Amino acid sequence: MNIKQIRLDSFGPYENWTFKSGPNGVQLVYGANESGKTSLLEGMRSLLFGGKHKKYGYVSGSLELDKEGTAYHLGRQNKNLDFYSPGEPSIKDEPNQLWWYGLDKKTYNRIFGLTLEDLQGVDILNEVDVRARFFGAEGGEQLGGVVKSIETNANDLLVASASGKRRINVLIDQLQENKARLSALGEHETQYVELQQALKASEDTEAEIQNQIKEWQDYREGVEMVLRAWDTYRRSEEARRRMQQFTSPDTLDRDAFLSIDEGLREARQNMQLWLDKEEALKPENFDPNSPFTTYGQDIEDLIQQGAKWEQLRRECEEGEAYIAKVKEQLDFSRGLQSSWRKDESVPTDVNWFEGERLSKRLRTAKDQLLYWQSQAPSLQKEPKISEDSSSVDTGENSPVNTWAQQELQAVMTDIADLESRLGEHGSIRMAAMPIWLQRIGGIGAVVGVLMSLAGLIALESVLYSIGGIILLILGLGLFWYGWRLRHVDDSDVARLMRELERLQQRKSYLETQLDAPLPVASDVPNLETAAIEQRYNDEGKQLQANYEKALAEWQAWIPEGAAKSLDEDDFFSMKHEYDQYSEQLRTIEGYEKRLDEHKESLRLIEDQAVTLWYNLGVEAPVSPTELKRIYNQYKNFQQQMIRWEQKESQRKSYRMEYDNWHRKEKELLLEQKALLEKSGLSGANEYRQKLIDEDQFKQWETIYKQSQVQLDLLTPDGENKDLFYRRLREGNKENWTDELAHADQELNARKDAMANLYEKRGQIVEAMRALGSDQEQREAIQQRQELESELESALEDWATQVVIAHCMERAQQSYEEESQPKMLELASQYIKRLTNGAYTFDMWGLQDGLALLNERGERLPIYHWSSGLADQVYLALRLALAKVFSYQVDALPIILDDILVRFDEDRQKSALELLAELGEHQQIWLFTCQQQVYYMGQAIAGIDTHILQRA
Repeated sequence: MNIKQIRLDSFGPYENWTFKSGPNGVQLVYGANESGKTSLLEGMRSLLFGGKHKKYGYVSGSLELDKEGTAYHLGRQNKNLDFYSPGEPSIKDEPNQLWWYGLDKKTYNRIFGLTLEDLQGVDILNEVDVRARFFGAEGGEQLGGVVKSIETNANDLLVASASGKRRINVLIDQLQENKARLSALGEHETQYVELQQALKASEDTEAEIQNQIKEWQDYREGVEMVLRAWDTYRRSEEARRRMQQFTSPDTLDRDAFLSIDEGLREARQNMQLWLDKEEALKPENFDPNSPFTTYGQDIEDLIQQGAKWEQLRRECEEGEAYIAKVKEQLDFSRGLQSSWRKDESVPTDVNWFEGERLSKRLRTAKDQLLYWQSQAPSLQKEPKISEDSSSVDTGENSPVNTWAQQELQAVMTDIADLESRLGEHGSIRMAAMPIWLQRIGGIGAVVGVLMSLAGLIALESVLYSIGGIILLILGLGLFWYGWRLRHVDDSDVARLMRELERLQQRKSYLETQLDAPLPVASDVPNLETAAIEQRYNDEGKQLQANYEKALAEWQAWIPEGAAKSLDEDDFFSMKHEYDQYSEQLRTIEGYEKRLDEHKESLRLIEDQAVTLWYNLGVEAPVSPTELKRIYNQYKNFQQQMIRWEQKESQRKSYRMEYDNWHRKEKELLLEQKALLEKSGLSGANEYRQKLIDEDQFKQWETIYKQSQVQLDLLTPDGENKDLFYRRLREGNKENWTDELAHADQELNARKDAMANLYEKRGQIVEAMRALGSDQEQREAIQQRQELESELESALEDWATQVVIAHCMERAQQSYEEESQPKMLELASQYIKRLTNGAYTFDMWGLQDGLALLNERGERLPIYHWSSGLADQVYLALRLALAKVFSYQVDALPIILDDILVRFDEDRQKSALELLAELGEHQQIWLFTCQQQVYYMGQAIAGIDTHILQRA
């Protein structure tokens, strides 16, 4: 059984605390003094067995268990048990009753859950509970409980002492007093004598019925004995059948093979020892064949470019951010241009020479036309104009009015566009808002300075000073932001306002031209006036045609993306905006070109770094910081390489020792090969399997012998054993069960007859009581009868308990004589491991007391043991007892709290290795406050290490 998770909701110093075990068998938990290790041990004991702790009270928490591949939840909330397997009904029984045959908490604490104080002493081997559970036969748990109960019941009935106060002793004394009292009483009547005779006859009848009951009870016990022996007999037959499957012992040279095997193990251990010593010469985390040896120069070359690498990365990041910011400003400036539409792109090539020529030509044509309009002839009378006259039209349809209306419409469109741009950028709001931002920022800065001075000088408050500094920084930032808005945004808004003012002046001029009165024709014919008017109109038509041609050529030249309402006066502003945009665009292109060059240089360096990362097996992202870390590792490697080369001679000495043991290993392998060829087996594993088969043969032989011993004990006294075995072989369990039921029926019938007899005797006694000489005599007679009956029943119970106790004790002693030496032999192996081969148990001198044998065979009694050696012996005994229990019942988790404090470092390491080996089949929890034990555990396979933290 393994503990997968511990949760303590409330127990001592633990509140809502959870701990998960690792995958290995040994869980080593390190914690300083007062970190809660012993409290955790007590919590685990309480969760497994329940009960109230004398210091912390009841436990509230749970354990997640794994038993033979099945998960269980064992929870306790004060006195309430919450025990179940996920997906299965709740289990009402305690785990010790369900799985461990009633193992009590006290015995568990003496064997499995140990502190250094619990570990002391060897008197545990003499405790009745330990002997019954750990040395008893199969079912020894029930046997121990029965033996203990029988002894208690027998002692409660009778004690071998004249002054004893047990039940039978008291009844005998009371009966003697009653007889003395009756002898002193007076005369008896004849009828009373007859009643006595009748009473005697009823007693004879009672004795006859009792004999019949005894006969049927004996028969029933015989049948029950056969039924009890049935399972033992079947087990012995199974053992005999299994014995036939394996070869008989002594067919292989066990000692020679085991000697070679032990030699190989010793050689390999020493090889590993010298190899470890050689490895210990290496600096920590050092490998002479590291990639640093091959690629060290590449690291040196790359570290020289580290500053350039960081600069290139920084410049690339800053360049990308700057280009993005400049493009954003360029797009913003495009939105403020009045001559170019922001919804179309600006052309890359514009013939500005041709545009300047066309603008000048349009301006000349326009000025000539306006001058012609201002020089209109003042006529006294306007001549009559015939319908087919070709004079200039002075009405709304005249060419001049038509052009003025078109020009006015274009100017109003541009004015509306500029007003919408001013509305989008919030010119009115932006003009006033920066002033207020500057004022608020200035006030905040002044208040911040005052707060800082007050906090430092007057109030002496650090928080007050920090608040003043923060307010000062915010005020200065707000003041700068308002200043920037005023000086950056005002220039764009002012330019738009100037353009709007110019267009409004142009609009006023065109409206004035449209509203000016034209000469009115006179009704008086005047030839000279008509001639002048004719020339004036012809000249106007020519000027209008020139203007329209120049305007058409100008509008045809206007570049794509420019506003279509632009006239000749907008040429230079349009060209200025174009030049500004082109200059900014060329600046961006230059930055992008330099950024691409930097990126290419950065790519070359990073490609070199990626190659180096791959060669070194580094999985971290490529960066200058990681390069510095690798460079530091490389420098450390160089220093360790120098130390490694300085220890080369010592390493060669260790390597020579390793080679000597390696040669010995080869020699032993050759001996093993010769032994295998002699036995006709193909390999060492097959030889070991044969030895295992022999061991299994011996185990089944032991089971067979034990079953035979139990059958001998179960054979009824006076019955031939062969006849008893034949009854078992030829009998049928169902028939014996039917016979047992029939015997129960007969016994019940006799008991009913006995009850009727008792009723009749009661009537006789009642009549004798009525005929008694006096009340005192009747009471004495009744008391005597009651005392005799009670004494007879008590004596029968006592005799039964004595006989059963004798039989059980014989059975228990018989098995203990075989089981206890096996446990001590296992403990002797553990002591040898813990003391690095220095000591073993004196198995042949146990009658003289517990002692150890050193390597020279000298006996070391218990009073010569050091405290550390005693702890090692006590630990070996507990581990052996736990191992024996795992064979018979279950591999319970072993919990050890600071038991290695008196071990030296070598024996601490040996103990950890032994625990790791045992942990393959049985979970072990080891609590320690020693850091060297924690670090040793990290270096040994099969041990999970943890640091205890309650928070």
